[in-house]
Amino acid sequence: MFILNSIAPIFLLIVLGAVLRKTQFFPDLFFKGLNRFVFWFALPALLISRIGTASFDAGTITKIVGLFSAGTVLSLIFAWVVARWMRLPRPKRGSFIQGSFRGNGAFIGLPVIAYTLGAETLGTIVLAPVVILFNVLGVSVLLHYSREKSSLAASIQTFIFQLIKNPLLLSCAVGLIINFSGGSLPLFIARPLDALGQAALPLILISIGSSLEFEKLRGAASPTLIASLIKVVVAPTIGFLLAGSFNLGHTDRMIAIFYLACPTAGMSYVMAEVMGNDAPLAGRIVALSTLLSAITLPIIIAIGL
Repeated sequence: MFILNSIAPIFLLIVLGAVLRKTQFFPDLFFKGLNRFVFWFALPALLISRIGTASFDAGTITKIVGLFSAGTVLSLIFAWVVARWMRLPRPKRGSFIQGSFRGNGAFIGLPVIAYTLGAETLGTIVLAPVVILFNVLGVSVLLHYSREKSSLAASIQTFIFQLIKNPLLLSCAVGLIINFSGGSLPLFIARPLDALGQAALPLILISIGSSLEFEKLRGAASPTLIASLIKVVVAPTIGFLLAGSFNLGHTDRMIAIFYLACPTAGMSYVMAEVMGNDAPLAGRIVALSTLLSAITLPIIIAIGL
């Protein structure tokens, strides 16, 4: 019953978003606006509100990030070996590898952590390095396998630009500055931020459901399935295997594993398209890994109890 109560609200809200989109309850323009609103306002408000007022142990955060980072890098290496064994063309290889490790930490990981562990604040703090690592590795992989080779200077410029314009990183930075300075936001600013933050998690899940395009799975081939399985099965398995080396408590350990277990981020499709990789493959991995995570996440919760 605990697993059902923890995971069902997440996927019921995702299903609600998909049903609202499918039935045209709202026009498509509404859902596009909702996605933008969540990404640029609701989620940043949550990050600033929670990080700015949180009390946390830097040593514990370091260990959680260390476990997550080790699992992510090993997942990337595993995907690279598999991609070479499959002899995928370069643009397809970039999308395959990115889809195998770049998880949807903000839109799936954080709600799972909040509803399952009740550790929304700690999960929010850890999200900052999660987003940074995904961007660093994702941009690096896509640049390396791009159809159009760029100069080192152009590659560095693209990488820095992707980091600077990310509202999640900016809001994490603002929250940390407020926290470390020992100050606080004026009440007339803190209250609307907190209200937006409380609305962020359900809006995030509805937004995810409305943006899923399972029709992209038509014609899905083995690279789609294999990359999806690496993301939602191999990555969290690596996390469980490494967890004993980091001396973490149950909640802290599961935060890292849940971030590893997230399905592939929708941003991977956008980045693959912009950076000259196989965008259709990236889109199929996003859809299939999200579908598979409805099976794998409850299993991970049961194992982690």
